[in-house]
Amino acid sequence: MKIFTQPINIRFFDIDMNHHVNNSVYFTYMENARTELLMDEFLGCKEQGLTFVISETSCKYKNPMRLGDRVICEMVFTLKRPVQFEVTYTFKNKDSNQVYAVGYTLVVMINEAKNRPVPIPQEFIDLYVNT
Repeated sequence: MKIFTQPINIRFFDIDMNHHVNNSVYFTYMENARTELLMDEFLGCKEQGLTFVISETSCKYKNPMRLGDRVICEMVFTLKRPVQFEVTYTFKNKDSNQVYAVGYTLVVMINEAKNRPVPIPQEFIDLYVNT
């Protein structure tokens, strides 16, 4: 199984009045981790008139994440349909492997000119997706 890891930097302004990372910030962490990993692919697809669109997202919170925690985000890509893949994000403590949260996004490849789904390029599947 292909697992991709990105570090998560908790910022002071991510913390809410309960002294842990606000639940909405996890979605930003998912976006940042995905973008950091896939920036070259995003730009290459954009040049071809293609884009990735999030069609669904969710997050299940297990343990509070706090300022100073050393966090990694593990990402797994799974092909759902020829035009769609799922990214599962597991937020873990880098030292203890304690799981803070598990989220996912459903991503669709879109032809921007036609505003219609199109098959995900095989090169992308080969690099990232567990089939």
